[in-house]
Amino acid sequence: MTCIGFALGLAILRCDLEAPAVPAARLCAVMTSPVQYARTDDPRTRRRLRSLNAAWRSACAGR
Repeated sequence: MTCIGFALGLAILRCDLEAPAVPAARLCAVMTSPVQYARTDDPRTRRRLRSLNAAWRSACAGR
C-alpha cells in the first residue's frame, strides 16, 4: 500500500464517520424560540437580534 492509498483510506474513513450537519438544522437545535429584546439593548444589538430572529423564522418556524 502506498502512502497515497493509506491517506485516501483515512480520508474515506474520516468522511464516513461524520455526518455533515446542515447549518439550518444546527440553528434549530440550538435555538428553540426567537431571542427577546431587552429594554437596555442599543440599536445595533436590536438590528442583530432582528437578523437572527429572521433567520430562525425562515429556517425553523415550519418544523
